[in-house]
Amino acid sequence: MTRSTRLFPLLSLALAACTPVPDFHLAQNLSAKPFNQLDLAGNACGPAALLNSQRFGKPAWRKLSEQPPGLSDRERIRAIARGPAMRESASLPGRARWSRSGINISDLRDVANEMARPALLPALTNSTLVISPIEGKDSHLRRVHANIARSLSEGIPPILSIRLYAKRNGAWTSIQGHFVTVTSVPGSIEPGAASFPVRVIDPLGGKFREGNIAISREPGMEFFAEAKFPGITIGKSSLRPGEKSYLAVASALGRF
Repeated sequence: MTRSTRLFPLLSLALAACTPVPDFHLAQNLSAKPFNQLDLAGNACGPAALLNSQRFGKPAWRKLSEQPPGLSDRERIRAIARGPAMRESASLPGRARWSRSGINISDLRDVANEMARPALLPALTNSTLVISPIEGKDSHLRRVHANIARSLSEGIPPILSIRLYAKRNGAWTSIQGHFVTVTSVPGSIEPGAASFPVRVIDPLGGKFREGNIAISREPGMEFFAEAKFPGITIGKSSLRPGEKSYLAVASALGRF
């Protein structure tokens, strides 16, 4: 073996050591077990996603997900669904926050803050992630990423409201909404990037899912970034054969 040949392994090791490792914003309690909405009901994605946000967050939020002590996961989901989620909706007066069709993000925010207030935890806010008239697609994608990253940095994994649309009779039709809890995004995204990777907890089954949030390339759906998660099947059973679909990122709940 020549001297130059012997140097190649050392050079490779040195280059590997100098290669920057991408930084990520991560949930603080990644070893936790996800809540599964099916432990209670198929329309309990909101309460389950909220509990996942708390359980996977920093210790103060984690403690909130454990109160009162001694309950099973099913009992904890039920305590929200039958407790604060059954109070009157501020956004839909005369109706309970949680119904057979689930709960909207404004009402889920109110439930979250009613739970957090006695523990002196900060209020959560919901952020609409529709592109604004003054935003380009690149800046819109960066805003979506920044909101998610900030909440993870604050110790509370954000909840995304996603919605499946179908191209039906020439128009995009809403099929079904869903909530997922974000546990990981990159620390930053490159200028001009068309997407960024995301890891979420899907409360439908209590599963980790990996995918991307991407700039919309679909005519008629330019207002929403696209959630590309192959493992998330919410609403797919309602699609007609050959029907085109689009999973939109509609809004988020967290610390922004």
